[in-house]
Amino acid sequence: MGNELSWFTSTDRAVFEVINRLFTSGFFNLLMPIVSNLVVWAIPLGIGWIVFFIRGKRRGRLIALCCFLVVAATDQLSSSVIKPVVQRNRPCNVVPGTHLYLNGKWLTTDKFGLTTYKDSFSFPSSHAANVAGQAMYWSYFYPQISPFMIFIAAAVGFSRIYMGVHWPSDVIAGYLLGIVVALMIAFPIKTWILPDD
Repeated sequence: MGNELSWFTSTDRAVFEVINRLFTSGFFNLLMPIVSNLVVWAIPLGIGWIVFFIRGKRRGRLIALCCFLVVAATDQLSSSVIKPVVQRNRPCNVVPGTHLYLNGKWLTTDKFGLTTYKDSFSFPSSHAANVAGQAMYWSYFYPQISPFMIFIAAAVGFSRIYMGVHWPSDVIAGYLLGIVVALMIAFPIKTWILPDD
């Protein structure tokens, strides 16, 4: 078990360092904070939500309203339940020389990995959980928009690693959490509330 855990930890760190350091560029430095900002995505998704709510009649309105259950569940489970239990340190606090976006600017963390840059815990990524939950939920009812939703989820997850605040496994765990929560909410709606869908 110890060897498997050691292999997992070293692989997680290696993938983190590849994304966080080798992909570093001026273009990504400008783009990733925007991609990572869920408020930015709220604009097109909010417009889409309004369209579904207005034009979707009873079915669309019910689906649109219940998406907030997914947001609430993924956010609370990741931030208030799992993170305090696991208490995993963020990579920016333990990996020397991390390319970190903090307080609106880029910096390189200290060469010894002894400084705490962010006090919050890392596992799982709440950003990944929230965006994957929405991607799965909406794709379940409207498969035609799934490529767009998957793209958003992938971009946000990548940005969290690039910005130095999450391990790759944090993002994967967030994706899995979001998918499971979305299915647990979407399946009963489609099966019992909208059986003729």
